Amino acid sequence: MVTEASFRDRVELGRQAVNDYRAAHAQLHAQSYYPQIHDEHTPLLNTIKAELKKQGFSSPDEFFSASEELNLEELGFRDREDFEARVTNADWEALEQKWQ
Repeated sequence: MVTEASFRDRVELGRQAVNDYRAAHAQLHAQSYYPQIHDEHTPLLNTIKAELKKQGFSSPDEFFSASEELNLEELGFRDREDFEARVTNADWEALEQKWQ
């Protein structure tokens, strides 16, 4: 399966949004714990959900599934079933190096 450029673009934009969320989340938690930390986390979570929705993903789970699909394609597999049928230890190692 050759992924359409628009799908690839949407996943790449989603990946950037997740990277931004991860950086903001790490910065928030770099401070010592304080009672309002959960209240400050909620806007971060809402932002990432909105960014993923803007790219056409209805949930973070849907995005991560699409991202994994793209990872497998980039490794030369048609889909998850093809990966499971032909996977080698080297493929698993390569997948671990991909964006997660």
